[in-house]
Amino acid sequence: MRASLPQGVRRRLPGRGAERVTGALVMLAVMVALIVAGFDIALAMIAATFAYLAITWLEEGMNLSAIVPQLMADGMNAELLFAVPLFVLMGNLMHISGITEALMRALLRGLSRVPGPLGYVNVLANIVMSGMSGSAIADAAATSTILVRPMVKTGYKPSDAGALTAAAATIGPIIPPSIPFVLIGGLAGVSIGQLFIAGVVPGLLMGGLLLLWVAVSSRRLPRVAVDDVFPARGGFWLSSAQLLFALALPVVVVGSMLTGLATVTESAAVGCALAGLGLVTIFRRQRQGSIWKAVTASSLNVGAILITVAASAPIGWILAREGFGAYAGEFLAYLAPTPLLMWFVTVTALLVLGLVLEPIPLILILTPMLFPQLGKMGIDPVHFGVVMTVALMIGLISPPVGLNLFTVSRASGLPLKPLMRASWPYVGLLAVAAYILAIVPELSLWMPSLFFDR
Repeated sequence: MRASLPQGVRRRLPGRGAERVTGALVMLAVMVALIVAGFDIALAMIAATFAYLAITWLEEGMNLSAIVPQLMADGMNAELLFAVPLFVLMGNLMHISGITEALMRALLRGLSRVPGPLGYVNVLANIVMSGMSGSAIADAAATSTILVRPMVKTGYKPSDAGALTAAAATIGPIIPPSIPFVLIGGLAGVSIGQLFIAGVVPGLLMGGLLLLWVAVSSRRLPRVAVDDVFPARGGFWLSSAQLLFALALPVVVVGSMLTGLATVTESAAVGCALAGLGLVTIFRRQRQGSIWKAVTASSLNVGAILITVAASAPIGWILAREGFGAYAGEFLAYLAPTPLLMWFVTVTALLVLGLVLEPIPLILILTPMLFPQLGKMGIDPVHFGVVMTVALMIGLISPPVGLNLFTVSRASGLPLKPLMRASWPYVGLLAVAAYILAIVPELSLWMPSLFFDR
């Protein structure tokens, strides 16, 4: 079996290198164990870093602790990270504006003659809202608060309604704007504009598969009138203006980047300004508390993201020091002559990692490790970034971590265990989408080829 391994992997197996790899493996084991035990992701990564430093000091006599603060500071010293707080604030401003309910009311008006229409409304609303927040967890919270109970009252099983809501929210970070794409672009030096536009077709593919599932599973459910679910608020013209605003906001944000009128950070700032303007005009939420609520929620979200970014920097440096990127590159290159096998192994590994770790830490760890190896195998980094993000987002509905499931459970009051059992069909369905996107790169690269010279 050893003779069948790539030459570079065989070369690193014996001697001192193996001891160093053992230290890195202990570090990863400590991190996973603490996360499973319920520790915060950032704290688990910091503790794992110190475990590695202790092993390095004992085995090699080297004290590397002084470099950790510098690595953490450097990890947050990326200009593109300035866009993350602005995208988060834009999403929170839109969520508190009442756009979610206005959007669902408009969709239900057009689908009220279809059996079980709220399932379709759920998926379509998440597709539209993905252009406003870029956060799966925020979309899951907003949708489940409004829609899960009406779905149950109109015939859906509680666990099915919650699982569909959690699954549909995973589209949020795929259709632009997308916080994961901003992080990948900043860490790997990949065009964020290309990543954004590359996510459109994959996001629609995920939504299409979910709509197909809804069509099969809800054909015996009753039709639902709009007034039975959402009380009338405002006239037709106000509702139409709110819907048009919701559709136009992501077009302006992404369009300003694609046309070169604004950088990523500037387009995020434009989105925030427009969202704030819409909040106090079209959506008529002029209470000072609404703005403050959005700012407070954004601060907490951004703080958690930036702490995770800082804590992941030493992990990435350690994995690079131990040659894990080279290991991964050589292994993938070994599989490259059979692309189907290579993509199957890659996507499956990402799905498994998503079972125990959250997407953002995995992106922060894997991006510096894997992306430098892609050129050797002829893999387009934009294509790989989309496939990796889709595969990792499935982890948000995969037990036992499944943050979207926890979010839906808290927001709707549904018990968690039935929700987890009901999520597995959606995990399988979206996994099919990830495999399709992996083996058909044109689905991700077609739209970037229209807007960029590739």
